[in-house]
Amino acid sequence: MGIFSWVKNRISSLKRGNAEDEGYYDDDTIREDTAPVRRDSINIRSRDQRSRYIENCCEQMIEADKEIERSKMEYRLVTEYLTDIEVIEALPEDSKRNLSRIADRINTLSLQSQAKAKNLGRISEERYRILSRYETEIPDDIRNMQKNEEFKELVRQDLQKLEGEKAVSEYKINETRSTMKNMKTMVFITFLFAVLLVLLLSFLQFVLMMHAEPGFLLTAFIASGALIFEYISYTRAKRELSRSERYMNAVISELNKVKIRFVNTSNLLEYEYRKYRVNASDELSFQWDTYIEEKQACIALEKADSELSLERTALLKELRTLKIKDPTIWLNQCEALVNPGEMVEVRHELFERRSSIRKRIEYNTQTRDISRDEINSIVQDYPEYGEEVLNIVSGFTPV
Repeated sequence: MGIFSWVKNRISSLKRGNAEDEGYYDDDTIREDTAPVRRDSINIRSRDQRSRYIENCCEQMIEADKEIERSKMEYRLVTEYLTDIEVIEALPEDSKRNLSRIADRINTLSLQSQAKAKNLGRISEERYRILSRYETEIPDDIRNMQKNEEFKELVRQDLQKLEGEKAVSEYKINETRSTMKNMKTMVFITFLFAVLLVLLLSFLQFVLMMHAEPGFLLTAFIASGALIFEYISYTRAKRELSRSERYMNAVISELNKVKIRFVNTSNLLEYEYRKYRVNASDELSFQWDTYIEEKQACIALEKADSELSLERTALLKELRTLKIKDPTIWLNQCEALVNPGEMVEVRHELFERRSSIRKRIEYNTQTRDISRDEINSIVQDYPEYGEEVLNIVSGFTPV
């Protein structure tokens, strides 16, 4: 079995295990392109750096697979909704007229009930319809949005911290390299001055017959001391450069993982904000509380209106007869059953949601494939590490 297939099966197995433990998946969208850390940023011959790099690739593949699975689940739900629309639009004319008649009656009775409750007036009819459409999802979505907003802020702080550490590391590396270069220059200068002094002292001793032996000794002492100091400084700078470069690679690796989490979380929040037309979870929470109050008032009025209740029951019965997968959702979408233009708007919104989900799947698929190809490429380019790579992947347990 090739490493490509083996890694794919292994990661799929790990992913299924995590999914069973968690019991659910969140949704997100992709807003920008972030690639995993590349091999040329590490020393592949270093066992520690190589192991961290392969583990990083495995973590990215597992996280991407989770996001793909969540997106596919949302994609199936949206597709089922679109399938229901196709079933409704393909109905015979008499069935369409019957549905339209019941839905129109429900709209009329609902408007009458809303008119009675209009004195509340704390939420617009448009906002009421939006919240009503997603009312089964909103409580969970509010909690998820709050968690994601808190997580996004934490990740943003981590990004800022890592960017700062990266900048400090780059500065230290540049300073260390400058020190090493200066030490090389100082060695040359020391050697040159020593030679010149020896020549000068030789001239004084052998040509002018002056007593220059102390000068030779002093020159030898000073030159030796300078060279020893320069050698020690150069060696210390070289060790510091090696440590700084290893630390820089670790920072870059962590930075890329955090960037992927930040992108997924940011785009998930953007998707939810766009879905509910809000700017923050607090805004949605306030609107939801207001909606609940409005809805309770409307329910009180609707309970007194037995005709409306009978029409709703009739609509549900008719939709179930037509094998609609989720007939209850159409109780809040009666306008679409009456007005073709409204049905077009509903379909258009679903198409946009499905397109957004596809982009999310494509992004995470690309991220997963890049990481998987990197592992496969390491085995192909460095066969001597093949067994080690397989051991790391087979024994890897995601956090």
